[in-house]
Amino acid sequence: MSGVASTKEKNPNLLKQVYKKEELITLDKQNVAGGNGTLHGKFAFTRDMATEDEAIKEIGWMTLNKGESIGVHPHKNNEDTYIIVSGEGIFIDGSGKETVVRAGDVTIARPNQSHGLRNEKDEPLVFLDIIAQNHALKTEK
Repeated sequence: MSGVASTKEKNPNLLKQVYKKEELITLDKQNVAGGNGTLHGKFAFTRDMATEDEAIKEIGWMTLNKGESIGVHPHKNNEDTYIIVSGEGIFIDGSGKETVVRAGDVTIARPNQSHGLRNEKDEPLVFLDIIAQNHALKTEK
């Protein structure tokens, strides 16, 4: 039980199982990974809040408006999943291949893979972003 107490002392927010919409943390990021414009985020928690022993490092609702993007970037020892909620976007993989993604589509960048996302449409592109630590690669930091 002492492990749970120390985790709670570090960050009690991580032990929650329900994150209400009105409690989410609003955090907008500019030119993410060399992309354009603003990535609008509402987070349950962010990477800087997560403890080392938690697999899920970040969960957030993200919005890219027309002309905004996340630049293509690598993931070394974590995995990043986008679940498209609404709108339409262009997913770019590490080879530069572009794929149209729409509501219901799921993308993932695994360790040593790269990805990016952009919105060229008038409708906002809304997606759930989940970043998880790959503990099999924990020795790489």
